[in-house]
Amino acid sequence: MPIAAGAAIAVRKRRSPREERRRRHVVTVYRQLSELEATQLPGSLKEIADRVEIQLSAAPGGRGTEIAVRIPEGSDITSGEVRRALRETRSLLEAGDVLLPHGPPTTVPTLLNRPLRAATRHGREGGLL
Repeated sequence: MPIAAGAAIAVRKRRSPREERRRRHVVTVYRQLSELEATQLPGSLKEIADRVEIQLSAAPGGRGTEIAVRIPEGSDITSGEVRRALRETRSLLEAGDVLLPHGPPTTVPTLLNRPLRAATRHGREGGLL
């Protein structure tokens, strides 16, 4: 593939901030739909519930519940905040606690583990669910 074609594809895949706001963020939680209500979700998602649109639906194959969140126009919430809230809510619902990567380190800082420390430090800013 020519370099120009690869660059065109990469540019096309980028989302504008406006497209990012219309995007739905979805996570599947291993809990039955009948156990959950959009207004009673725990954790960070409960804190931002009045500024986003939350939709609950049964996950395919009876595998729990899908929690979908969309940021409406004019809301001050960012996609990173929504992803963090979904991640923490999922952890609370499935494990009963939110496990965070920051805490006392288990190793001595060295040059070899520096990339891992950097990734862990910045991983919760808006990373994957």
